[in-house]
Amino acid sequence: MRRTLETLLVLGVLAATSACGSSGSSTAAGPDSPGPGPVPGAHVLPLISMTGGGGRASTRATLLDTGAHLRAFTGQFGPPAMKHQVIQAVARARQSGYLVFGAVVAIGCDRPPGAVVSLDGDGQVQIVPKEVASPLPECLAPVTTVAIATVPGAD
Repeated sequence: MRRTLETLLVLGVLAATSACGSSGSSTAAGPDSPGPGPVPGAHVLPLISMTGGGGRASTRATLLDTGAHLRAFTGQFGPPAMKHQVIQAVARARQSGYLVFGAVVAIGCDRPPGAVVSLDGDGQVQIVPKEVASPLPECLAPVTTVAIATVPGAD
């Protein structure tokens, strides 16, 4: 139910945004309906990385609009310092007045240089890491990288 409401809210926001003076090209879904691809106006905060941070990588973003959602999201991290950094980033992001999403974008030897917010074919918000230019062949311990993003449209 929450995912359905989240998807409807984001799609409504994107439809309204695209109707407001957008000069970009339309998607295959048509000029009035948002389709898969980058979310205009979305902003990814500086990535949070920690060796041995825990969690599970997924491009599917989690809406962090309540304390319960934030606790569930940070519950996957082992070190209290990782949880604290994520909570602080979400607090900063909420000041924007936009929807706030989070995702573990990478677990491995490398820290991505950034991430991009987009919609998948089902209209779900995704946060996808940017490609690492020179991946390390091996590492002693995996690094967890989390992206927190703001998505315009929350009034």
